Amino acid sequence: MKLGILTILLIISMFSIPASADLFDELDLAVNEYNLNVDGVPTSVRYVIGDEELLLLIDMNDSSKLGIKAVTNVDLEVNTFEKVDAVDPGFEPALTITSNEAVVRQLLDSDDVVTDFNDAYNNGDIKIVAASTMDKVIISVGGAFLKLLSSVGLV
Repeated sequence: MKLGILTILLIISMFSIPASADLFDELDLAVNEYNLNVDGVPTSVRYVIGDEELLLLIDMNDSSKLGIKAVTNVDLEVNTFEKVDAVDPGFEPALTITSNEAVVRQLLDSDDVVTDFNDAYNNGDIKIVAASTMDKVIISVGGAFLKLLSSVGLV
């Protein structure tokens, strides 16, 4: 259960600021806050997204797309966080996480972020795509595990 919740919190922390002209700067501040609290993330999550390059794509309400490169170290701290071209980011990400501004805002305003994240993920409003076969298997199993926990009311 901790694995699912902490994974969700990591993703949400990367998307957790309202869209605005300075969205990237505010997201950068959220990442700094996340880095201060990374010690609670379990080892299994570190295996999937530790020491990886992530591509975060947010479809904005104005029809633009915000692309962000986030690079984590083995301790899961985000040590690189920079804007990239959403169409041609210039690197091959291990994970690509996509969502849209409306979903991000819904998560920000949510009283039950875990449930709303699971709903958005299950409905395809948040997509996580892995490049490696191993990460694909881990994400698939993790998603199934979260659905199971949700069905019995644990998440």
